[in-house]
Amino acid sequence: MSLLEWGAVLFNILYVILAARRHVACWPVGMIGVFLAFFVYTSARLYSDATLQVVYLILSIYGWRQWSKSVDSGHMPIKRMSVALHGQILGIGLLWGLSMGWFWSLFQAALPFIDGLTTSFSLLTTWLVARRYLENWLYWIVIDIVCIGVYIDRQIDAFVYLFIIYTLLAIWGWWRWRNDDDDGSDPQLKASF
Repeated sequence: MSLLEWGAVLFNILYVILAARRHVACWPVGMIGVFLAFFVYTSARLYSDATLQVVYLILSIYGWRQWSKSVDSGHMPIKRMSVALHGQILGIGLLWGLSMGWFWSLFQAALPFIDGLTTSFSLLTTWLVARRYLENWLYWIVIDIVCIGVYIDRQIDAFVYLFIIYTLLAIWGWWRWRNDDDDGSDPQLKASF
């Protein structure tokens, strides 16, 4: 396990902890993590994941801007996803992921379809985090579990541990956002899960 892998692990764990606490600093910390992870993924020939890091950088800027506006106004409400939004996320994620898998299979990428699907859903779920949808954590739990298998297959040990920690942190983030009522969000939020 390289120093680069461990640096990516450290910054990405810190990102998730800060995001679960709804701290705006999660976004710049996450930018460092994605920068380091980009090089880990390219060396493992996980091209969708490497591309994902570039888009994460862009989404981090978007998330940072969105959360900064909310911090400035003093209100960071947690929202709920509609059934229609779930359908859109699932449809777009599947179509985009399978298309990405097909494309990267032309370049002999490792596990192109699984990599494409985890990448597409990770991008969509990062958007859900930036928009502060509670259910983002449930999507992350599934994505993280699938990624554990990918990194076991690719023998990226540090990332196996990272995604085990991510899974546990996603469970904690879901619980924290679900039970956090200091933001004035809908009191029905807690009762609905």
